[in-house]
Amino acid sequence: MSIGGPLTIGVVGTGGWATGFWSPAQHAPEVKLIACWDRAPEHASRFAETYHCEVAPTFEALLADSRIEAIAVFTPNSQHRVPTEAAAAAGKHVFTEKPIANLVEDGAAMVRACGQAGVTLMVGHSARYHGAMRALKSLLDDGGLGQLAMAEANVSHSGGTRVTPDEWRWHRQEAPGGPLMQLSVHAFDTLHYLFGPTRRVTALASGALMSSEIEDVFLALLEHDSGLLSYVGTNYVSPSANYLRVYGVGGNAYVEGGQVTFIRAVEAWSSKREEVAVPEINAPAAEMAEFARAVRTGTPPETGGKEGLLALGVARACITSAEQGRAVLVQEALGEAAGLVR
Repeated sequence: MSIGGPLTIGVVGTGGWATGFWSPAQHAPEVKLIACWDRAPEHASRFAETYHCEVAPTFEALLADSRIEAIAVFTPNSQHRVPTEAAAAAGKHVFTEKPIANLVEDGAAMVRACGQAGVTLMVGHSARYHGAMRALKSLLDDGGLGQLAMAEANVSHSGGTRVTPDEWRWHRQEAPGGPLMQLSVHAFDTLHYLFGPTRRVTALASGALMSSEIEDVFLALLEHDSGLLSYVGTNYVSPSANYLRVYGVGGNAYVEGGQVTFIRAVEAWSSKREEVAVPEINAPAAEMAEFARAVRTGTPPETGGKEGLLALGVARACITSAEQGRAVLVQEALGEAAGLVR
């Protein structure tokens, strides 16, 4: 293995999102794509041709390639654990797409495997890396909104209407919670980034709009450790919606479409609207730069296994809450894995 220069990477799983991710991520000078592997050889060949890398004949061959320092996992959610454990056993660092896994026990096993092997594990919670979220974080850290009152987010799109029975997202076992696990998990991690961990959730779900096994609407109320209350909504049937709004005594901040609007409180019943400067950030490239930094310095990545487990714990707590009609502590949902996020 090399000890300097760009972090060398092998990709596992070359489906649609791997392609969507690497289109912008390839511009990160901190990483270099060496090879890829997929169970469908035609997918791997297409990916390799697009991103100018080699195709490994087998997953084992990818792991055995001494040029490769890290593995990037883009398999379906339920299939993150096996390649992560195998990569850790081979001494490879791991970047895995969000969520870390569908099941807490799988996510915990991944964290433990990488910890025991002494390799870096990073989870691809990309939303917080966008320029608008970085600008919002700066605004909050500077106290621009004063004492915070609440926050709300929505991440939705109509992707569920195009899912067919031969796709993994159709099935509850492969995509528990539907848009909750696919979309809301972005908001959960971002809310943790901005306001700290979630303590307890209350959720409602509906599955009346699609013929698939998964839910199509999920509404979640979150109580953070800090006492702040937030709301996250998601659905798999409407036109795209992706926004985050924060309300405070000193003003409100609205994030949508890559922009941040600050509604500054001036006096009673009066406010001033201001556009906040947003840095230009290639989020996937920023993720890869952070992954390389963590590996090279031996320090935790911003979105490591702990952060991935926290977001998954909120999602699993929401599923239990919707099924049982009660508030659920995230610590309950995490079970024995709760010790890994402290």
